[in-house]
Amino acid sequence: MSDIPRSRVAQALGVAPDALPPGDLPMDRFAARYLDFLRATFETEAFDAHPDYWTDLLLARLMEEAPDTALEAICAVLARVEDVEELELVAAGPLEELLTAQGAALLDALDGRSAQSPRFRLALAALWREGGGPPLLVARVRAVAADPAMLETEDLPGPEGL
Repeated sequence: MSDIPRSRVAQALGVAPDALPPGDLPMDRFAARYLDFLRATFETEAFDAHPDYWTDLLLARLMEEAPDTALEAICAVLARVEDVEELELVAAGPLEELLTAQGAALLDALDGRSAQSPRFRLALAALWREGGGPPLLVARVRAVAADPAMLETEDLPGPEGL
């Protein structure tokens, strides 16, 4: 798991690099903070008042400029989820947003991760459940996703392979 370069974090947040703590941002630290942000702001409209809102801004910038890093960050978050409900929250939120915007560029990564991780395949099953999405990408994702019926169980596959 790689770190997020300090310069990229500073640029995404609109601050000088020396305004940030020293060193690059460890991916596991980002994932923990972002998941806390998602948990706290789910079903609220005051998300921008949360102290970890910066993680959402950073992930949005990564989605635009570094989709591979954004996918790695989302997978780090998926590795930390504790139940199927949280997995669906991450899948239907940032993962769906990333794939809708950058999916074609990530096809090889999706294939690789889905081959290695049952949890990732389950997250893919939660995408575009309400419809929509780029039709060819949706078809490709569905081909490597887990059976959507698995989302109805309480069993969450381990984070191996993410």
